[in-house]
Amino acid sequence: MSNTSKVTAALAFLDRCADEPDANVVVERFMATIGEFGFEVAAAGAWIGVGGARAHRFYFNTWPKDWLALYEARQFFVNDPMVLETRRRMTPFLWSEMTDSGSFTREGIEVVTAGRAYGWMEVLGFPIHGPASYQGLVSLAARTSLTLSASDRALLRTVALAVHDRLHASTGPSEITPPDVQLTRREVDCMRWVAAGKTDAEIGAILGVAAPTVHYHVERVKKKFKTSSRTEAVAYLTLAGTI
Repeated sequence: MSNTSKVTAALAFLDRCADEPDANVVVERFMATIGEFGFEVAAAGAWIGVGGARAHRFYFNTWPKDWLALYEARQFFVNDPMVLETRRRMTPFLWSEMTDSGSFTREGIEVVTAGRAYGWMEVLGFPIHGPASYQGLVSLAARTSLTLSASDRALLRTVALAVHDRLHASTGPSEITPPDVQLTRREVDCMRWVAAGKTDAEIGAILGVAAPTVHYHVERVKKKFKTSSRTEAVAYLTLAGTI
């Protein structure tokens, strides 16, 4: 397909994505659009929450049922390199590029090997990162080898972000509700500076209290949220809009 035709298809989808009230129709148009680039199946999902409350869901998933059954039976999700790479990347990435760079774990190689045996030749992932530890992923797969130009990637990234945002707005991410806890003013003050990366001593100097006092307040907040780390407590407070 020519670059002009791909641009036309992508722009048409963006207009349809913005105007179409039916999310199912949006997904159908998205699938038709990525088909112009050689991709056959796709999925979009997200993770939200912290610690033991972290959960994931799919907005849509068109991967074949037999592949999904195999994927679940062998518990590939835990070691899927697409999932793992999403947590540390900001830009789109391909299976083939990851293989060439040697970035797969041994368990990740098992997932890719099974995928190759099934018939997948290429998978393209689009990481999405948002507030309150939100992470999303749109993945596309093809049974043929593909060569994507820089403009192909840019166009696909644009439509992938569009479909993710549209479905996120329509169906929501099944967000984890933070615990309903009450904090004192001093606890909130301390946690705001914890979120800014300050140490107990630095926070104490800013607030005019001793470092052990800061430590006491932070530990109280962790206990209220039943978390084992400051990072999780900060994430809950961010999710709740407290800091």
